Amino acid sequence: MRFSRNKLAWCITGAGHHLFESIEVMEELATRGFDITVFISQAGLEVIRMYGLEKRLRAIADGGYYRELVTPSDGASCSKAGRLSMGRYIALVASPTTANTVAKVVNGIADTPPTIAIAQALKGGVPVFVVPTDAEPEYETETPHVVDRDLCQAHRCGECRPSKSCPTGAFEILEGLGHIDLSKCIGCSLCLRECPFGAVKFRVKVRARSSPVDLENVRRLSSMKGVVLLRRPREVLQEVEKLLTTLPSSKGFMELTCR
Repeated sequence: MRFSRNKLAWCITGAGHHLFESIEVMEELATRGFDITVFISQAGLEVIRMYGLEKRLRAIADGGYYRELVTPSDGASCSKAGRLSMGRYIALVASPTTANTVAKVVNGIADTPPTIAIAQALKGGVPVFVVPTDAEPEYETETPHVVDRDLCQAHRCGECRPSKSCPTGAFEILEGLGHIDLSKCIGCSLCLRECPFGAVKFRVKVRARSSPVDLENVRRLSSMKGVVLLRRPREVLQEVEKLLTTLPSSKGFMELTCR
């Protein structure tokens, strides 16, 4: 059996950059009739949770056939990635793709669900579309929930409402000021709503830099056969449409939507 035109594999690694847009594109593809198998790293799981996106991800990968969420806990062999070596997906998308994952792929290392899936896709001739986080020397990204400690210091509340309301204990008081332990955070935004002085922030725009070695690895990735680099997750929609129009009797997205 070869590929099915409505099946996509999607890899998520541990980055907040491009994460919201990636989820939005996945949701749009799902509404258009695509079954999406998600291969996610441990870091990807942690970041999805701290940005409050786990529920949305699990609605896409709801456990149905070819709609599984494949995690490290499913076993080191990542057996479902074998479908890619048999060419059963129209494409594999990796977005967001961290510098760590890019470095592993260009050096032939496959030890996480995303890197194993990419390796198997390349073996099976499945097109691989990658949205790397470190494609430019500088870029703008967004933070998870953080505390503005200067603002917190200015008010010094007698009782910290965010700390009282946090369901996981992620919001702590350290040295008299609020602090969020992101390893415990589930991105519920209760702290954001509870702080009367706006000291809790979410999705703050910040500038980040790529290292020279990360940029070089992205360049090496771009030269690999079967890999196409994209700048934004939304470009995936155009690439999938192009693939569909090359298939026999294809009418693009509309055919899937009306199936």
